[in-house]
Amino acid sequence: MSFDMSSEYDEVLTNSKFDLEPIKIFVGASEFEDRWIERILVYSLHSNTDRKLDITFMRPSWSKDWNKRMWGTPFTNHRYAIPELCNFKGRAIYLDADQMNFRDIECLWNTELGDCAFGMVWDPLNKNPVSFEGTEYERGWFSDSVIIMDCEKAREYIDPIEEIKVCDWNYKNVFQKTLHSPYRDRCEDIIVKRIDARWNSFDGCVTDDECEDRQSQKHFQLEDIWHLHFTSLSSQPWHPKYSPYGKAPYKRQDIADELWKVAYKVQDIVDI
Repeated sequence: MSFDMSSEYDEVLTNSKFDLEPIKIFVGASEFEDRWIERILVYSLHSNTDRKLDITFMRPSWSKDWNKRMWGTPFTNHRYAIPELCNFKGRAIYLDADQMNFRDIECLWNTELGDCAFGMVWDPLNKNPVSFEGTEYERGWFSDSVIIMDCEKAREYIDPIEEIKVCDWNYKNVFQKTLHSPYRDRCEDIIVKRIDARWNSFDGCVTDDECEDRQSQKHFQLEDIWHLHFTSLSSQPWHPKYSPYGKAPYKRQDIADELWKVAYKVQDIVDI
C-alpha cells in the first residue's frame, strides 16, 4: 500500500517506526473460503501497531504442484516454506488465517528466542501420533498455528521447498519428528522457545493450561488475550466450505461481540 503524504509529515515519518524494516507475516489461507476472517485479521493487525507490515497470503494456488495428500487444511504445509522464501535471513511470523489480533504484533516480533529457531505456544492437549497412544507422550506439543521464526536458524530443521512439495507423508509429521516430538525435553529451549499462551489463545482458552480436555481449560478474560485463534471449526461464524463439521454457536459471547464489531468495520473491503 502506498501513501501520498504531504511534506509536513516528512520529519515525523523520518523519526518514526516507519523507518524500521517491515514485520514479515505469512498467513496460511484457503483460496477464497476464509476471506471474511482474513479481512478481520489484517485489519486487527494494522489497528494494533504502528509498524509497517509485509503480509503474504499463502494460498493453494501458490502450491499447485505440491503433494497435498493427508493435509488437514488447504494450506497445511505452506508454513514450512517460509525460511527459504525469506532467503534464510531475518525473522518471520506465521499465522493461520482464522485468527484475530488484539495486541501490537511487534511485541511478538521482538520475542527473545535465544539460540532457538522457533517460538511457539505449548499445547498440552495436542494429539501426538498413534504410536504414543496410552503412554505419557500421548498428548502435548507446540502449536504451529502461530510461529515466530529465526529464518537462518530454522534452516537446520526444515528441508528445501523442492523436498517439502513432494513429501508423500504429510510434512508436518516430518517437521515435528525433526524437532524430536513428542519429547519436550529434547526440544524446548533448544529448538523451540515456549512463548506466552496469550499469543495463541484457542477460542479464549489458556492454551497451555494442563487439563483433561479443552472444555475444562481455564479461560482468559477478553482484555488479557493478545492474539486469538478460532480453532473450533463447527463454530467459526464464516464456516468455510472445506470444513466437514456442522454449524454450532460460538461459546464466548464477548469474543463474538468483538468479532462482529470488527466485521462491521471491514465489510466494505473488497479484496486482500
